[in-house]
Amino acid sequence: MKRYIVKLIIPVILCMSIGVGLASAQDVKKEDPTQIFYNANNYYQKQDYIKAVEQYLKLPDMGIANGNIYYNIGNCFLKLGKVGYALVCYERAKRYMPNDSDLRSNIAYAQSLADAPAVDPAAGNIITRLMTKLYEDHSLNTLAVLALASYLVLLIILAAFAAYPLFARRFNFVVIILALFFVVNLAAFAMRYYDEDMVKRGIIVQKKVECKYEPIDKSTTYYTMREGNAVVILKTKDAWRQIKRPDGKIGWVLKESVEQI
Repeated sequence: MKRYIVKLIIPVILCMSIGVGLASAQDVKKEDPTQIFYNANNYYQKQDYIKAVEQYLKLPDMGIANGNIYYNIGNCFLKLGKVGYALVCYERAKRYMPNDSDLRSNIAYAQSLADAPAVDPAAGNIITRLMTKLYEDHSLNTLAVLALASYLVLLIILAAFAAYPLFARRFNFVVIILALFFVVNLAAFAMRYYDEDMVKRGIIVQKKVECKYEPIDKSTTYYTMREGNAVVILKTKDAWRQIKRPDGKIGWVLKESVEQI
């Protein structure tokens, strides 16, 4: 009798295993990034922007993020009239593809709708403005590659000069130029890294936001901000965020009213 029970149980277990395997395969297929992106594009073409956003947002949650994804999410939010969220996504996309002309146009258009000034991390500093202008078309990764490449070339030239002193005396200006190029690239990378990874920049995502003196509902309103305004997020406390305007004024706003870039 036991043998018959075993013979019956084994096929059942096999069928259950196959069923679980097929179900798992279907789940993996549903979460396939390429399919998600394809579905999102279809919803966008059908002008179903809410579902398109839902699909696109799955990709960053899966650890897949690039300029095109954030650009598409920004376009969906812009179509839905959520200018603040659109600017957040456009600014995120800008970190991946800062020289994209379509992205720049959409940022300018969204800022015009919100009557919001451009995000200017280099305001008030001539040297920083010059460096930002010089490297504004390059992403953080590109700046890292430039700094590393210039450093390696400098090392190779120094090694060559050490091996051939006569050559070094004739062309010592080459080392000066390469060293200067390396320092400039390293400074540009450090500035961009600080601005994108160290400073927490945000965008106001609600139509009108009251900034309080303290993180309390009954606190006196210090000033108001509008959707699309750029701020720096200083810290978060419970349901509040302390922000700083471009002019240096600091206040507290509800967390959901500002989104970090």
